[in-house]
Amino acid sequence: MEFHPSRLSLHIKFCHYCRHGADWTETKTKIDYTLWNIHRGGLSMEIGGRTLTASQGDVLLFHPGDTYTASCIGECCDFLVTFFTLDLGNSLDIFKRCNSAGIYGSEKVRDASRKLCGAFLEIGPDACALSLELYALFLTFLSKFLPCLGTQERFYERPASPPPLKINRLFTYLEENVEKNISVGEMASFMGMSEKYFIQYFHSHTGYSPKQYLINLRMSHSARLLSDADLTLSQIALRLDFSDQYAFSKAFKKYYGEAPGTFRKHFF
Repeated sequence: MEFHPSRLSLHIKFCHYCRHGADWTETKTKIDYTLWNIHRGGLSMEIGGRTLTASQGDVLLFHPGDTYTASCIGECCDFLVTFFTLDLGNSLDIFKRCNSAGIYGSEKVRDASRKLCGAFLEIGPDACALSLELYALFLTFLSKFLPCLGTQERFYERPASPPPLKINRLFTYLEENVEKNISVGEMASFMGMSEKYFIQYFHSHTGYSPKQYLINLRMSHSARLLSDADLTLSQIALRLDFSDQYAFSKAFKKYYGEAPGTFRKHFF
């Protein structure tokens, strides 16, 4: 599979190193393309009616809509989790086109994954910030990973079905109105549900509360806005419907662990 760097656009929505003990288990539905780079230990996963295992060095690629139950094998399972989008400058979705969801365990992928995890941890506390250094590390990993698409142990014998159309419409609505501070009540109304039922419905499909999902979406968008040197913090706060710059800064620091002004320095 051939890729042209001049047409490639990467957006990392979230990147975090997760540490789990022997009692860890979770059931979720992915809402983004997601990579798990296993750094230590291993896990067992129920997905698509199958039971699969992954171990140190393996890489798991999830598609939006993939529903799974994962648990730790042994004493620990530590992995780097990344939510991302990849645009090739055309309408083709390369991941769905080759049924790419699954577990990648070739030595080439494992070597690239080990290097990514090691480099991520060397950066230290700043690694979770969406810095140029993080993008460089991730692009280096993708250069080794993308040519291996389609060689994995698949989650499904056939491509997974997308999430229910009804909630897809909500995701699109929230993306298109990300700069509005939409309430949970407004989301429930959009879906034609009571607020109580909607909260349960949303969590069952995503693993997030509606409020947390919207915070993730808006903070990710605010990080993109901060990459534009022409926008002041006051202008960004206004666009995102915060009461003022200080309210925006407080929310941003709570989410990313540093002030927006400090975060912005990663870009310039």
